[in-house]
Amino acid sequence: MTRFLLLLLIALICAPAAFAQDRDYSYYEFYVGYAHQRAYNNASHFDRGGRATSNGAPVDFANERVGYNGFTAEFNQNVHRNVGIVTSFTGTYDTTGYLDRNSGNTFNASVQRYDLMIGPRFNWRHSAVTPFAHGLFGITHMRAKFDDPLSPHKKSATAFAMAFGAGLDIHASEHIDVRPIMVDYVPTFFNGKRQDNFRAGAGIKIK
Repeated sequence: MTRFLLLLLIALICAPAAFAQDRDYSYYEFYVGYAHQRAYNNASHFDRGGRATSNGAPVDFANERVGYNGFTAEFNQNVHRNVGIVTSFTGTYDTTGYLDRNSGNTFNASVQRYDLMIGPRFNWRHSAVTPFAHGLFGITHMRAKFDDPLSPHKKSATAFAMAFGAGLDIHASEHIDVRPIMVDYVPTFFNGKRQDNFRAGAGIKIK
C-alpha cells in the first residue's frame, strides 16, 4: 500500500511536466512595448463644438490627426492552442497644438490618451514564429491641459473604442518572444461620430 501511494505521488508530480512537453504554448503571456498612434485630436470636444472662448473671443479648433508616443501592455490567457483572450492597455502622450480656425492662432496642450480593451486573439503557431490577429473592444480616454485658459472647457472625454489588428511574435527562447511589429486600426466614437485612428508598436513578450 505504501509503495502504491509513493508511485501515485511520483506520477502526480511528473504529470505536469509530461503534459508540458506536449504543449507548444503557454497559458499566460505578458507583453510590454513601444506604441505610436496616429489619432484625431478630438478638437470638437475640447472647444465645446466651437462655443468655447479665450479672452472673450470664440475658439473653433480644427480636427486633425496627430502623432502620439507611449507604451502598450498586455495580458493574454490562452484558452486554446490557437485562441487567447487579451486584455490590452495603451498610454500615449504628446504636446500638440490646436489650430483655432477663427483667429489662426495655435493653442498648445499636453494630451494624454489611454485605451483599455479586451477581446479574442487568434494565433497561427509555428516552430519559430507566431503570426496573430485580434479584435478588441473597450474604451478610449483623453485628457488635455491647455496652456491658455478656455471657457467653458472640458478637460477630458471618454468614448467607446475598438482595435482590429495583427502582428508577429518571433520565438527567441523558451520564455521570451520578440514582437517586431503589431499594427492596429483603432476606431473611436467621440461625440457620436467615428474617428479612424491607427497604432503600431513593437516589444517583448514573456511566456
